[in-house]
Amino acid sequence: MTAIEVIGIVVIALLIGAIFFYGFKNTGPWGSLWSFILIIFLGVLFVDVLAEPVGPLWYGVAWFDLIFVGFLFAFLLAAATPTRPPRRDEQLVAEEVRSEESGAAVALGIFFWFLLIFFLIAIFLGIFI
Repeated sequence: MTAIEVIGIVVIALLIGAIFFYGFKNTGPWGSLWSFILIIFLGVLFVDVLAEPVGPLWYGVAWFDLIFVGFLFAFLLAAATPTRPPRRDEQLVAEEVRSEESGAAVALGIFFWFLLIFFLIAIFLGIFI
């Protein structure tokens, strides 16, 4: 892995995150742009470390593969975003959302940390083993 690959992965994650944040108004299930970008970065880095490059190389890096995987992770995260219920009575909706969000927030938080730990361990093993 070269410095150009890491810089390219950072740029790809930032660009895809910006496209989804400003274009689609979507930041994944955690509602934070930085967690969205972090998961895209780690996912693309994971695939870059473990997969063989396919396609044309530019400066020794298969850019098309990295961009494709970045968009794949972004679309998967965007699809996992919970939908908001249509507005009815403000008080009733607020109570329903609070009761539903408590379990969903805990599950998404646990999923985020497990995903983060999985990516870090897999990247470490792919680089050093």
